[in-house]
Amino acid sequence: MQCACCQGEKLTDGDRALPLAVAGDALEGSGPALHGAEVTARVALSVGGKPVEMDFVLPVGAGGAGAAGVPVHGCVALAGSRGAARAPRCTLDFAHPVTVVAATPDGALALVAAVDLGVSVWRLPAGQLALAFAPPPPLVVPGPEGLQPHPESANDVAVRPDGSEAVVAREGRLLRYSTRTGRLARELAAPRGVLRSVAWSPDGASLLVTAFYDPSAHLVRAEDGRELRRFPVEREGAGVAFATGGRQVAVGSELGSVALYPVDADTPSHLLAAAPGPASVLVFAGGRLLAGGTDGVLRVFDAESGALVAEGPPGTGITRLAAAPGAGLVASAHNDGSVRVSTLPNATVVTTLAWHTHQLLGLAWAGSVLVSGDTAGHVALWDVGDLVAGRF
Repeated sequence: MQCACCQGEKLTDGDRALPLAVAGDALEGSGPALHGAEVTARVALSVGGKPVEMDFVLPVGAGGAGAAGVPVHGCVALAGSRGAARAPRCTLDFAHPVTVVAATPDGALALVAAVDLGVSVWRLPAGQLALAFAPPPPLVVPGPEGLQPHPESANDVAVRPDGSEAVVAREGRLLRYSTRTGRLARELAAPRGVLRSVAWSPDGASLLVTAFYDPSAHLVRAEDGRELRRFPVEREGAGVAFATGGRQVAVGSELGSVALYPVDADTPSHLLAAAPGPASVLVFAGGRLLAGGTDGVLRVFDAESGALVAEGPPGTGITRLAAAPGAGLVASAHNDGSVRVSTLPNATVVTTLAWHTHQLLGLAWAGSVLVSGDTAGHVALWDVGDLVAGRF
């Protein structure tokens, strides 16, 4: 491995180039003292004759934020709108696929998970980096020497109802973080296998978790992951959601059906008919359960009776749903990169946001800002306050 340089950017006295030298199992560079809370840096290396470059935000003082591989310039305003009626206010470019976007209930923070970059936290509405979640302790995996690690990503992120913590389902690990400091509070006991979906109960006391090839959803304590109850479904569990009051849960199955369980019951109160593909996208909004299908149809059910209330128009598959707090609206992310905003309970599409050109896997509604992230690493911040206010 050959060292190139490390460049600090946006310094008051100009950029600096620092040569890197091997120091044990690390690379180090030194130079004159830096000022401010944090600096942006680009590290350029040559590994096996191939260039490797990555951007960092590095803390200088105690109050600085640190993160690797994030967009160091923050959310950048778009030069043009690509002819769309609506365009994002600004975008973040991670250059790695974004797998999950979540938001704190007060809409002040957006959490973005990207492949091999962990989870970073951004202040809204400006789209400025707040901090990054610390990496979890490394796992020792037996295998041949020189075995290459595979890319890691979060399959799901659930935010505690008071916004103070977030749980990250990363591979087979369930990791609880502080959203204020980014520190790992605890690694929780988790169901065996690769975790699929996670939801946090409204009272903050428990989590609902599914794993691939596991025929049940697991209700576990948020404190330590100890299992409290299981909710069986057909073949294997998929999406999960808690009803607003926390007394009811929805568990989707790989075969497309959805089981509605009282949280203290062993049998479901209702089994909703199967839709095409896995029932992976579930959200409660008031007294309704919203389900997104691989046929692109948004289905609205009455949570008490299980009756189908409305269906939206078909399209490309729905990958995420985000309900606007108290506004009677839901946003759906689709495989073609579009975002539909629909009214509730009739599932009427009032606008389609068309800027992304890759599959959307991340979507969160934070106050009057909608945050979307795609598999090309692009995250968009949409100002949709007029929709929240009911001006269509």
